[in-house]
Amino acid sequence: TILPTPFLPLGLMSYGIAVRLLPHLPSFQSSDPTNTTFFTAMQHYQFGILYLSIGFHFILQVSKIGGPIHIGNLLFVVWMSDTGALVLGRLMKKRKNHAAEEGNATNHNQNGIFLSFLKSISPGKTLPGLLGATITGPISALIYPISLSSSTVYVSEEQCDQEATFLATILHLRRHFYHPLSQKMILGLILSLAGIVGDLAESSVKRLSKKKDSGGLLPGHGGVVDRFDSLFVAGVVYYYFMFA
Repeated sequence: TILPTPFLPLGLMSYGIAVRLLPHLPSFQSSDPTNTTFFTAMQHYQFGILYLSIGFHFILQVSKIGGPIHIGNLLFVVWMSDTGALVLGRLMKKRKNHAAEEGNATNHNQNGIFLSFLKSISPGKTLPGLLGATITGPISALIYPISLSSSTVYVSEEQCDQEATFLATILHLRRHFYHPLSQKMILGLILSLAGIVGDLAESSVKRLSKKKDSGGLLPGHGGVVDRFDSLFVAGVVYYYFMFA
């Protein structure tokens, strides 16, 4: 491999997302507008290079190495997490609206920093929606018919000995505490969180660009990128969890 470390793409993806979400922090929003505009323009270019290219690459890698069973697992867990977020978010929104009609609405100024951060990215994002995703993800991973044997999840002893001491220690601990059901739940939770991050990153692009949809190729779905936003990050995480 020409990469200095196999985890370089994961690091680049993390960097791209972190830089992508930076403009939504309160401290950044109060800075000089000129610097903000320049920084945002730079982000759009690096976001396309790091987020889209790396994301699509690892989705294809999962399909190539794992075959239909693994790409199906990835799609099922991520899309079920999105569904869980949508369903629970709408249910809680209806309940909140019903309470508001009865005069029991809470003060929206008490949202807190984290919720305000979410709203600055996408006004439709709610904490119940995030909770729905993190609950549905592990459940979906449990019911998907795939066996996560230790041979498919972890690298060999020879590969482990070639890695850094810290990484080798982590891999040895994971072998000793391995359990199929717990690994599936952990995978589901991680994919749910990765999907949330990917969705927020793509929503940030549309928010700062003042666009409602990423494209018009799929009417009613927000565009092609909207259908893959969660998978871009989840695909990278799935690859490293299962095959790295």
